[in-house]
Amino acid sequence: MSEDRSQKAEVSSRKSLALAGLLALGCILIGASLLGCSARINSVIIDREAGTRRWDIDNIFLANDIKVVDIKEEEKNGALFVNVLIRNGWAMRIGGLLKVQFYDNSGIQLDDPWGWHQINLESSQEEWFRFIAPRAADQIGRMKIMARDINKYSGAGS
Repeated sequence: MSEDRSQKAEVSSRKSLALAGLLALGCILIGASLLGCSARINSVIIDREAGTRRWDIDNIFLANDIKVVDIKEEEKNGALFVNVLIRNGWAMRIGGLLKVQFYDNSGIQLDDPWGWHQINLESSQEEWFRFIAPRAADQIGRMKIMARDINKYSGAGS
C-alpha cells in the first residue's frame, strides 16, 4: 500500500513538473510575442564586383514577414546611394531597425557614421529606405543590409 502511494506521488510529481514546464514555455512564447524580437532577423549581403546577393536568415519565422524585397544602387557624382525596399507582411503595425553596413574592395568593414535607422510600417506596407555609402562608389566592394529589433507594438498609438 505504501508502495502504491509512492508510485502515485511520483506520477503526480511528474505531472506537476511537466505542467510547470509547459507553463514556463507558454510564458516565454507569450512574452516574446508581446515584446518583439531583439535579434537580427535577416540580412542580405551584396557583392558588387561579383554581382551576387546572399540571403542570411536568422529567424525563419519572422524573415518571411519582415522582408527585404528589393535593393537598388544609384551613383551620383561618385557617391553611392542604396535604396532598400522593406515589406511588412504582418497584419499589424510594426517598428524596428534597419542598417546598411559597407565594406571596401578588400572586404574591410568601413566605419559606420549612420548607425541603425528606425522603421515603422503599417500592415502589409512596403517602403523604400535610402542610405549613402561613407566612401565613393568605386571604393565599395560589399554591403550588408540588416533588419532587427522588430516589435509589433513599437509603432502603435503614434
